[in-house]
Amino acid sequence: MPDLYLGKSFNPADRSLGDRFLLDPSDLTTHGIVIGMTGSGKTGLAISLIEEALRAKVPVIVVDPKGDMGNLALAFDRLAPEQFEPWVDRDEAARDGKTPADFAAAASATWRKGLSEWGLAEADVASYAASRSVRIFTPGATSGIPINLIDSLDAPDLSWDDAEEEIRDEIDSIVTALLGFVKIDADPISSREYILLFSLIEHAWRAGEDLDVESLIGQVASPPFEKVGALPLEAFYSKKERTALMFALNNLVASPPFQVWRKGERIDIESWVRPADGRPQLSIVSTAHLNDEQRIFVTAFLLNKLKSWMRKQPGTSELRCLFYMDEIFGYFPPTANPPTKKPLLTLLKQARAYGVGILLSTQNPVDLDYKGLGNMGFWAIGRLQTAQDQARIREGIEAALADAPDGADFEKLIAGVQKRVFLIHDIHRKAPALVHSRWAMSYLRGPITRDELKGLGEAVAWEADGAPATRTAPARARKETKANEEPEPIARRKAATAPPAPEGLRVRYLNRHGGEVGTPHVVIKLAARYKAGAVAGDEFRRTLGFRVAAEASPAELLESEAVEIDDDELAANADTELTFGELPAWLLEGGAKAVERACRERLDDVLATEILYDPVSKKLATPGEDEAAFAARLTGLQGSSAKRQTLETRLAKKRNDLRLKEHELSGRRVEKWASIGTSILGNIGLFQGKKKTVTGLGGVLSKNRMEGTTARRKDALGDEIEALEAQLAELGDVDPARFERRVLKPTKTDISVLRYDLVWVY
Repeated sequence: MPDLYLGKSFNPADRSLGDRFLLDPSDLTTHGIVIGMTGSGKTGLAISLIEEALRAKVPVIVVDPKGDMGNLALAFDRLAPEQFEPWVDRDEAARDGKTPADFAAAASATWRKGLSEWGLAEADVASYAASRSVRIFTPGATSGIPINLIDSLDAPDLSWDDAEEEIRDEIDSIVTALLGFVKIDADPISSREYILLFSLIEHAWRAGEDLDVESLIGQVASPPFEKVGALPLEAFYSKKERTALMFALNNLVASPPFQVWRKGERIDIESWVRPADGRPQLSIVSTAHLNDEQRIFVTAFLLNKLKSWMRKQPGTSELRCLFYMDEIFGYFPPTANPPTKKPLLTLLKQARAYGVGILLSTQNPVDLDYKGLGNMGFWAIGRLQTAQDQARIREGIEAALADAPDGADFEKLIAGVQKRVFLIHDIHRKAPALVHSRWAMSYLRGPITRDELKGLGEAVAWEADGAPATRTAPARARKETKANEEPEPIARRKAATAPPAPEGLRVRYLNRHGGEVGTPHVVIKLAARYKAGAVAGDEFRRTLGFRVAAEASPAELLESEAVEIDDDELAANADTELTFGELPAWLLEGGAKAVERACRERLDDVLATEILYDPVSKKLATPGEDEAAFAARLTGLQGSSAKRQTLETRLAKKRNDLRLKEHELSGRRVEKWASIGTSILGNIGLFQGKKKTVTGLGGVLSKNRMEGTTARRKDALGDEIEALEAQLAELGDVDPARFERRVLKPTKTDISVLRYDLVWVY
């Protein structure tokens, strides 16, 4: 199996690239984690790694909760502008003053150049695109291939004696999903609804009987057993109460929006890993369009299916299949126990023996249970947000460095991490290394919307009854346009009037591009403060806008790139006639409270940024302030600097002490010479033979000692004054070379949200 080409070694001193960094695919059987803040390049690294796995003929299963991984379907065999054009951002092209065709030509040229610099060419992309298949699944939607998660409850082809745990985990996923849809807590201990449904499915499967949703609902009212645990059925759960559950489940099944959950293919890991055409398959399960609860249910169901399939496979040391999840936040937390946590931990502990690699991605290492991190042998660490994040991974890296031959240390390595540069730690290598990720063969155009998925991959159109109809070509459909007519952006809903204002949100307008279509943004005005240890910067205010896609969930609100907004540019009315984009249902229904909930956990992460810190004055720069401006500001602050005032006070005192010592020394010298003269006069008789003893010698020696002591004190004061003057000079002449760059984010308690607005940007 060929090695995976992830990038090249990186020298932070001169930013030069070295040899190719190649990863043995079997190293991924010990699992891995990609960590990095927004903008670190972790998605690009993950996409390149997945491309390499597919080139090595390893099938890949991806869970995509953010919508970015659909980019893997955008590998254009000719790298031609017309292949890029349907996928370029028309709004961005308009902002740059370009037509979509011009923008696509620029993208094509950029991709050709980028690949060439990394030793890849059009032929490599064409070979890769032809050698793998892409299937995109959309549970709960028909934009891709829908997945039937609920309708079929066929008994698994497993022995209860050999696989009781796997079967029970599968039942748990089904029951949790069903109760989640009807908003009932699915606690395995306290929920009677959970225990009853679990018991019904287990009873049928132990007897080798298949179920469907309708038969399960019927058994809720009339179970085929008389006892649950040690209690009679009626004592445990009365018929009246069971009837209420039966009606709740029946209403769910009868609900038109629920029907899509009963359509499509079943999750069949065997066919995903070993497709009929023999090409390695990329199976992307997109959950970006679902709410948080539905995402958890779908992911848990898939993980349990993967675990059950895995345990049927013979052991191997080779990488048989790679599972990747693009954002682990909320799925594997250190404290809570969502339905995804147990199967993930089991896979991390056991999958190696079966050749299944688990690769996860997150912005913060604290999002991951420490037991999971300890079971990962491959770490790709990008730019981190806080010292706490660095401390979480420091121990593992320093343990690896202990045996490193070149004596590198953690601080030196982590300081070299920057955008698209990762600190790679692989337990199969002698030492960690800094690696610059290679250029992706896939076009990284950003999140793919639900409507755009319809033209991606080997998608399948589905009829109303859930049967597959026709297979579409793996290209994005476009509306035919007349000559000189600008094609309309896909998935744009046009309305002559703006949607109603969500409760608690002020509506404003911002003319930024001179367009005719208003794009909705949630705008947050906030005050925040950064801290570096005990040093706190000044409070600053920012107004940030986040584009809101109609299909986006609340959790994705802060995933879009933040746009700085000038409050003075916001207007109460538009200055031209507009058509308006569509707002997501959660925003219309929940208003400001829904925005607040969406921002509560991640707003501090969005504000993470690199800030200059001066260790001499112990001052923080303001966000965005460069070295020259920071140095000039520190110089301007010298008159009011508390440290400068202290130094100047001490210096004035020392100088005064020096003057006194100089006067004292001068006096001591006069006294000494006077004492010598007196002594000489007093001893004249000695030379004339009139005296027999020397007088006055003790006084001379005493005066000499006092002069020496005073001279030493004077010299010491001179040294102290010289040191204080040097410190003052250091404060006055601010050298930017002394600044440190620190990635900081404000704590949640240091952020105050002043206002939420809905702004139509056009």
